[in-house]
Amino acid sequence: MRAGATTTIGIAIVAIPALLAGSAARAEDEAAAGPVDNERYALRADVGVELDSNVHRSEVVGGVAVPPVVASPLQRFVLSGTLSDDVTEGQSISLAATAAAKVFDRPSVAEENVIVAQSSAAWRAALGAHARLVGSGTYYEAFQRTSPIPSEDALRRDFRSIMPALQLGLIAAPAVDVTLGASYRWLVFKSDHDFDFQGPIAALDLRWARQDPSGPEWETGAGVAAERRSFGGPALVDTCTPPGLCPGYADRVDDLLAAHVETTRTGRVLLGAGYTLQYTRSNSFGDTVTRHFVTLRFATPLPFATTLAARAELLVAFYKDHVPLLSTTDGCATTGCTSIDNESRSSAIVDLSRPLTDRLLLFARYTLYFTQLQLNAPTGSYLRQTLLLSLSYTYEK
Repeated sequence: MRAGATTTIGIAIVAIPALLAGSAARAEDEAAAGPVDNERYALRADVGVELDSNVHRSEVVGGVAVPPVVASPLQRFVLSGTLSDDVTEGQSISLAATAAAKVFDRPSVAEENVIVAQSSAAWRAALGAHARLVGSGTYYEAFQRTSPIPSEDALRRDFRSIMPALQLGLIAAPAVDVTLGASYRWLVFKSDHDFDFQGPIAALDLRWARQDPSGPEWETGAGVAAERRSFGGPALVDTCTPPGLCPGYADRVDDLLAAHVETTRTGRVLLGAGYTLQYTRSNSFGDTVTRHFVTLRFATPLPFATTLAARAELLVAFYKDHVPLLSTTDGCATTGCTSIDNESRSSAIVDLSRPLTDRLLLFARYTLYFTQLQLNAPTGSYLRQTLLLSLSYTYEK
């Protein structure tokens, strides 16, 4: 792992306990002096072992997987902390930070080791009885070392994302909330800066909730969002010699439009369903796509204080352009087919959890990622499975 990545994670690991320790000390001082405020904080540590059936997230195109499909066990480590406080009447703040690492056992896939730093901050203010204003900011960064193999280095998920946001929430009617949001996102894709992008995001969300003391709770939401992404590299064109894809003269620009609707029923058994339509219009050949996501959720208690939760997301994608199969000898490093959106797969997740004590939780997760249907896409078949067993400890006050 690189020194810069280690330094960032080290700062996060030191800062979280220091922040919570300082909060605890202030709470003790206030307890001695008189009434305390509504400060709340938590610290959580997770340690897990996992088996990954497709470490490189390889696709099979034309009967050949590039890079080759490799399976490996690995270890996961996560340390996170949260702090929230009502700073004055009608105003509150919340802070969160996470440091995580994923380390593979097989030396041949050491370049897939990754560490993650994530933090967020939010300030909430009440604007009368029927409105609230929320200002927030999020930072997320993944660190992976470079690989000497071009096909593997081109697929490195090594990026940084920063996004400030402002939201206005309104109570439009009893049990109906309306949220207007505006944000701006900067993303740095460190393995290929042609895929760096930045741009504004606007969103409108409606949410309706019904609480019945004698029956289950219902919550329904719907919303629309628009985003413009201005990339650091050129748009691709198909007017090349020899035939194929090559960089054009214009910079790549994508316009994303999305609409979603979902509903959740919460009782002894949780049931949820949702649908998302996402349309991306791009001036880069092969990147204009319409995606349909169908999501199903389920959760229920089991005997022996165990909880079962499951989630499935089915993706069907329709590409505007009939994209030719690109060369697999260079991992698309020169053709520009690398994209952070390559993680858009269909998936199914099953979780089992059981508390061992008030603060200790045993957790197991099975995840399946697969390609369902992507019309006109250059991708072939894709399959990846992971199995995780972890133990988490939480301290909160």
